[in-house]
Amino acid sequence: MDVTEKLSQQLQNKTRWTIALGFATQGLGYATVMTSLPSLKSRFTLNDDELSIIILAVCIAAALGSILADRLAVKIGSRFAIIIGFLLEACGVIFAALSSTTTLMTISFILYGIGLGCIDAALNMQAVILEQKTAKSMLGGFFACYTAAAFLGAMIMSAAVSTVLGATGALCVAAILALFTAQLGYRWLSAGRERAALKKSAKTPLPHKNLLIYGLIILIAFTVDSAVSTWSSIYLKDVLKSSASIAPLGYAAYQVGILITRLITDPLVKYKSAAWLAGICTVIGALGCFVVGLGLGFGAVIFGFLLAGVAVGALVPLTFSAAGRLDPNRRDEIIARVNIFNYGGAVFGAVVIGLLSGPIGYGPAFYTLAIALLVVLIFRNKFSKANEALLEKF
Repeated sequence: MDVTEKLSQQLQNKTRWTIALGFATQGLGYATVMTSLPSLKSRFTLNDDELSIIILAVCIAAALGSILADRLAVKIGSRFAIIIGFLLEACGVIFAALSSTTTLMTISFILYGIGLGCIDAALNMQAVILEQKTAKSMLGGFFACYTAAAFLGAMIMSAAVSTVLGATGALCVAAILALFTAQLGYRWLSAGRERAALKKSAKTPLPHKNLLIYGLIILIAFTVDSAVSTWSSIYLKDVLKSSASIAPLGYAAYQVGILITRLITDPLVKYKSAAWLAGICTVIGALGCFVVGLGLGFGAVIFGFLLAGVAVGALVPLTFSAAGRLDPNRRDEIIARVNIFNYGGAVFGAVVIGLLSGPIGYGPAFYTLAIALLVVLIFRNKFSKANEALLEKF
């Protein structure tokens, strides 16, 4: 290996670690915010409908953030989209932690939502760029970093609520890490832009049919993710009457299920197709949601959340990796558009579950997640047939 190749390898390694840190920062921050909801709900005396409206506003803001990432990536590159996104997230989290009124808290969460969507899209852009440069499967590992950090975020919140700092202390930790990651991102992330932005002749039509297929899979996966992230702690605390320290453990178990799946995703796709892996994990996740809905006790429900994580753990990285290979010329735009379906899922998972909890109860509301996951099997078959070349083993 000559000097140039060695330097290139070193730069790729630094970029890889920075992207991994970005995913970890995003996971820890999101988990911290979501598991702070029971504390904030009590602090501002919110009912489930009011909390659902706030979450809906965040989802809409995040969708706008994904569009912002699209425009920033085309104009100045996805690296700057990540930096701007983390700055918005840090400000939103700090303001939410220190806000004294419901209005200020809501505005803070909307600011956080814009940053959330911007980073979600831009991080996937950076990950796919590196995956394609190195010809190695990496999305599973990057999302594993997200999941491990989310588990840590839930644990931090579980510990913080028992101290004098409460949820505010945990939220401030997440904000500080976001600022640190933004600084590293400026130094080591790829500054490149997609070919269609650099050369107009490379701008081919977007593959709308395949984009929709991938988008629907992401929508269903994030319906489950959003429901568990938003309502698992509240379900355990308000319905099953758990203590404040046990309530975050449902979300933590869910993240363990995702983490285990994502750690084995990259090795498994060398031997089994992405469609096969997605199908097996989807069935396991549907079973988990059904177990959660039964509400047989703390242990059973927490185990059900763990199984639900298996489906999301496989579907998300596999789908984004394939979407990024639809058209390398318009890679960033495709990823940003697929990512928008994420927030449609956030609406169905967070808002609809909250609204259904009144007329039918939390348990039957979680049954709807099991049904939604089984629908993925239909899309998976279409996905496999329409994109056989994209589902080859890595």
